[in-house]
Amino acid sequence: MYRILLICLYCFIFLNSDAQRFRSEIQVGVVGSQVSGDDLSGFDKAGFLGGIGVRTDLKKKCSIGFKILYLQKGSRKPSKLDQGDPTYYLLQLNYLEVPIQFRYLIGKKIYVEAGPSFAYLVKSKEQDEDGELTSRDPFSKFDFSIAGAIAYSLSKQWNIRFEAWQSLLPVRKHSNGNTYRLNQGQYNSVIALGIQYTIKLAHH
Repeated sequence: MYRILLICLYCFIFLNSDAQRFRSEIQVGVVGSQVSGDDLSGFDKAGFLGGIGVRTDLKKKCSIGFKILYLQKGSRKPSKLDQGDPTYYLLQLNYLEVPIQFRYLIGKKIYVEAGPSFAYLVKSKEQDEDGELTSRDPFSKFDFSIAGAIAYSLSKQWNIRFEAWQSLLPVRKHSNGNTYRLNQGQYNSVIALGIQYTIKLAHH
């Protein structure tokens, strides 16, 4: 994964040298996430995403780009003391995420994106109402997802984006070790709302 990140960083620097074809992007946003297969439901884990990217046009309405993002995923169950439920759970999974996405313009101000996303787990933490959980199975260091987005252009530089990630491979096995067809373990599911700023580089 580190090799992928280094290659992407090299490409980001190299491609920016040809300002007539490439644009840089800066993105920040808020995240809601859950982990399918952990017996909880709902995008209750709040998080953050932020990073940079580069994009180039393929045709008039099509382009391709990649980003290097810091993306917080996980799962959360808040305690409900007023309902007599003191149980609490929090899973924090922090990734370096590299989505590679094809973009298609479907209107003057609306576009959609889709493509694969590769991630490396930087840090994880799991806890319940009694404290940190350290005896459970570890998470995979890698996450492979399909990513998609729909965005609205406020101007030539500013875009509002709604995005989603869904793991295609499990990030951890079920605690009982059972599998069933496509259900091989626990999977990250993420939705995000953010804003993106596009920098049109000066001509050389």
